[in-house]
Amino acid sequence: MSVEATKREHAAREPADWSAALAQLFAEPWRVRPAFQPIIDLEHRTVWGFQVLARFISPLRATPPEWLEAAGHLGRRHALETRLLEAGLQELEGVPERCKLLLPVSPSTLLQHDVQKELFRHVRVIRNVVLDLTDDGPGIDVGDLLDAVEPVRRDGGRIAVTAGASPGGLDSLVRLRPEVLKVGRDFVEGLESDPAHRAVVEGLTQLVSALGGRVLAVGIEAQAQLDVLTACGITLGQGFGLGRPVPSMATGIAGGSAPLLNG
Repeated sequence: MSVEATKREHAAREPADWSAALAQLFAEPWRVRPAFQPIIDLEHRTVWGFQVLARFISPLRATPPEWLEAAGHLGRRHALETRLLEAGLQELEGVPERCKLLLPVSPSTLLQHDVQKELFRHVRVIRNVVLDLTDDGPGIDVGDLLDAVEPVRRDGGRIAVTAGASPGGLDSLVRLRPEVLKVGRDFVEGLESDPAHRAVVEGLTQLVSALGGRVLAVGIEAQAQLDVLTACGITLGQGFGLGRPVPSMATGIAGGSAPLLNG
């Protein structure tokens, strides 16, 4: 076994020092970098926008959900979410014309005063923002959430929620009226061979359309999935079959890495 392999094996066995790793992230902001996964308008086969993903430059190797979970255990989840949101907002000036930027944020973090101030600082380009409201668990007051997103919407911004994990559940969709409803991999996988599954997706698509929004299918990797989703009326898609995460939006616009679109 090589020296490097031995080091990696030892690192895997040692407990992660999350406190030190997070302290390093906050002390050195360059360690949080965004990546951008294209979102495709399936009707016109053009790039509609980009989902912002987090990349952490750290000796501690972990996925973004693991970072957020660890930050939550240490009482720093809001701080980390705010840092990730700031990293995404800094990219707004580079958003291509007519494109949107989906920025993940939990409702409880969005309600924080400093986050509201940070969003207001970007009022000139907030029309390019779609706040991607992540699952925040029980206890979120939908009325408070609507108050928090009202200034963003007033200035042209939008919100997205995820089917099965939206604030307030399915009953609150009519109140929230999200401009984008995301259906995740659990909806996409197996859709082409499950009529009941397809009926649920078609129902969600009709509901969101009636509310003035669009459905974004996430995790598209196969042509059969893409065919069924478009037949269900879904007009936005994201997944490795449509474009992998890239370090810059200009690279994503250039394309070339979307096998389902390139034949």
